[in-house]
Amino acid sequence: LKKFPIFGSFADAFLISLRKAKDAITKAGVYDDEDFLPAMFGVDLEVCTFSSVPLEVVKRLKTEREQLAKSSEAAAEAVACRLEFISEYMMALVDMSDKGSTSKTNGKASAEARLTNCLRLLERIEETAIAASPRVLRCFDASINRKLLVPGPPRTVEPITDSALVSRMWTSHVHELSLCGSLPKRQLNDLLQGAITYKDQPNVLPRSFAQLRASEPGFVRRLILDSLEQHLFPAEAVQHCKKHSDIFLTRCESMFLHMLKLSHSNNARKFRRLAHVFPDFNELQHEAWQLDEALQKTFGANLQYQRPCWVWIMEHTLQAMISKLLLGFQLELYDEAEFHMIYWYVDYLYGLRIYNLNDVYAAKEQSASGGKKKPGGRKDQQPGNQKPRNPPAVLLMLEAAQSAIRGIFRILAFCLCRRLLNVPSAAKEGLPQAFVLRFRSLELFRLPHLPSYKDFEQSASLVEAPMESRSVLTASQSSFAEAVRLLDRVAAMTKEGIAASTYSDAVKSIKRVMVSNQLAASQLLKSMDAGEELADCKKVLVERVHHLHLVSLQVVGK
Repeated sequence: LKKFPIFGSFADAFLISLRKAKDAITKAGVYDDEDFLPAMFGVDLEVCTFSSVPLEVVKRLKTEREQLAKSSEAAAEAVACRLEFISEYMMALVDMSDKGSTSKTNGKASAEARLTNCLRLLERIEETAIAASPRVLRCFDASINRKLLVPGPPRTVEPITDSALVSRMWTSHVHELSLCGSLPKRQLNDLLQGAITYKDQPNVLPRSFAQLRASEPGFVRRLILDSLEQHLFPAEAVQHCKKHSDIFLTRCESMFLHMLKLSHSNNARKFRRLAHVFPDFNELQHEAWQLDEALQKTFGANLQYQRPCWVWIMEHTLQAMISKLLLGFQLELYDEAEFHMIYWYVDYLYGLRIYNLNDVYAAKEQSASGGKKKPGGRKDQQPGNQKPRNPPAVLLMLEAAQSAIRGIFRILAFCLCRRLLNVPSAAKEGLPQAFVLRFRSLELFRLPHLPSYKDFEQSASLVEAPMESRSVLTASQSSFAEAVRLLDRVAAMTKEGIAASTYSDAVKSIKRVMVSNQLAASQLLKSMDAGEELADCKKVLVERVHHLHLVSLQVVGK
């Protein structure tokens, strides 16, 4: 490649990027076979055309761009743009590999600034893109690696010819890398829910950089303390209840390091591994209860909330349970006959979260108001018996999600009972076994009440009564309307800057699901009023078109 200095310089930057990416992915260890293969099959990434030192490569790329600027060839500007992009992208990976994305290398711009410039350059690259000829596409023929695969039937891998699609993939990837720089500013809940998600599930490189940042010494301990303080854990307890606090925080640090690693794994691995975390959470809830007892003895009436540690552990456990169940929709593991069963269980888990958080936020309001407490008032008060006057956006979003899921459960139960879904009879008969299979791992954590199949059957059987069918559809419409009302409140808070703008996308997607399902319920009610036999003239299609976890129903004629 030395005969082609422009391409040789580009190749040097590309190889450095590959080395940095491979090192980060291997070190983080959050990949599976479907994400990444560490074996290089004899390919040497240490080779170079001119230099393997990043700064020397940057200098050479800059020289090549300056020469192209003097050229009168039509493709000169497009080539220079691509050279600048690979230079910025390479240095961004170099910066991120050195103690996080906010570090600087030899006084150069930080990784975040470089990635922002990469996004600008991607727009220019898309503008100057031209369709590749078949001769060029042969250079990207994946069959060249076929001999490296295990023996099997031949597989044809077509190269991507749509330049706009490639640009969107790169744009999403760069956005995900940019989000890694915001991790120190994010809260524990955000990180556990995937703080580096831009649109779809991030690829393995951003997830690896995020994991490396999360595993830095002291990072998780700080997140845990901040999260506990939001649940009214007194900051002074670290000194005044040092023995109990240190034991609890050490256990939590180990547990949440594991949980963050799961959050940076792909969805399939996360679903599998989440099944094994609930025994550890169950032990932690007992330790949290003991620490709360120590806090009550130490702080007495000055303790703002009586069970901060126990509610905190319960909140994260319920969040993990909900994540596991809803991931099954993304992975397409559930049969349509199970959908309403899964939503029924998730409805119960959301109810527990709302019940606990209502009390926490009410206690926060009482503390912020500075009102005088009656002696022993909070100690005698039962958890969950009050609501905050001004609930925050996070609580409104939980209530909206619960209302949406409750409405979907009701309308799905109605459709199953009326044989409007194309569900095999064997699938319906196997629901008791499916209930055990889907929720067995959740039983390893002691909940206030353990839902049973009998509880579910009793809830789902309400639609079987002829007089109740219409009321179930009406109730589902009421649930959808309540969800929309709550989402409107969150949207108003977002516009006023009271709530984080991250809720805006979630609000829009859930609203689209609600509109679709309200329309389906209205169509079914209209057909019932017309005296039609629904099973003979209608069928219902269930798809996830607007939301990753919430299904949308469509009523069509047979």
